[in-house]
Amino acid sequence: MNKTLIALLATVALSPLSPASAADIEAPAAYDWTGFYLGIHGGYGWGTSDTNDIFAYDLDPKGWFGGGQAGYNYQLPNKIVLGIEADVSFGNLKDDSQVLTDLIIGPDIPTDAEVKVKTFGTARLRAGYAFDRVMPYVTGGLGWARQEADYFQDYLPGVLTNELNDTKTYLGWTLGAGIEAALTDNLTVKIEYLYSDLGSKEYEGTLSIIGKYPVDIDLEIQTVRLGLNYKF
Repeated sequence: MNKTLIALLATVALSPLSPASAADIEAPAAYDWTGFYLGIHGGYGWGTSDTNDIFAYDLDPKGWFGGGQAGYNYQLPNKIVLGIEADVSFGNLKDDSQVLTDLIIGPDIPTDAEVKVKTFGTARLRAGYAFDRVMPYVTGGLGWARQEADYFQDYLPGVLTNELNDTKTYLGWTLGAGIEAALTDNLTVKIEYLYSDLGSKEYEGTLSIIGKYPVDIDLEIQTVRLGLNYKF
């Protein structure tokens, strides 16, 4: 009797360890990147603002910025993730100079020159590969920025001056790469680098003795940003 009872208790105790019971324990599901998301970002930007005007300066605006983004990802069965994202940033990327303008004939001319980029953004496609909760990706699409250029030169006080004060909106292309990681099922964090070639815009300068004349200014911007997204 005692031997029968002991054998029965041993069978009950060991039954959860049987192969059939172990198969009933499900492994955690892999993370799925599919879905809409909204987020915020912040970072540092730097660039070049080059002009064809021999009396103006090539400046290098730079500074901190912050903004927001929205997008959508779709994860394929082979773990490739395709998506689209748009963002807008607000900051104060700027540079200025008061270096004398060198002239071939006559004395050097005092110059005040400044450029500012306060708003810029992108609309991009993304393609990544999901290593479960970590996704490296490449990205590319359209880029835009709004730049204010301001400079003044006084050749002869009150008689001969050269000045420019104008604001233009640029549209060009952008490329970059980043890596994003899921902290929770809904919260992800990313770090990203973007390069934007925004082309050239024609500004309007004014030389006191001849009136208005065109000034072409090229703009390029590079950014490194840290972002936080909430996936729905």
